[in-house]
Amino acid sequence: MYGLAKGMIPIHTPGPTTVSAEALFRLELLLGERVVTLSAVGDIVNQNSGLKIHVLQLAHDTATQETDELSLDQCIVEIGIERLRESLRQTRFRLKTN
Repeated sequence: MYGLAKGMIPIHTPGPTTVSAEALFRLELLLGERVVTLSAVGDIVNQNSGLKIHVLQLAHDTATQETDELSLDQCIVEIGIERLRESLRQTRFRLKTN
């Protein structure tokens, strides 16, 4: 369902990716929970194109295997919850300093 065609994972985005504040807030709240389901994370990421691009880029950067054929859920698993949390913290920090 979320399969990616070869070459679709962006290596460099041509500028800042737009992610809605609501999507970031919802994802941050979810990742703060004790138990997090893959489907819940995937739902939030899939609903915001900027967040989806960010996750695909992280998966590409984190890859221990070829990412060209991974689904969005597989990309989230590849990244891991801790790296996703850290990425949100770093993104928030960059937004505050700009």
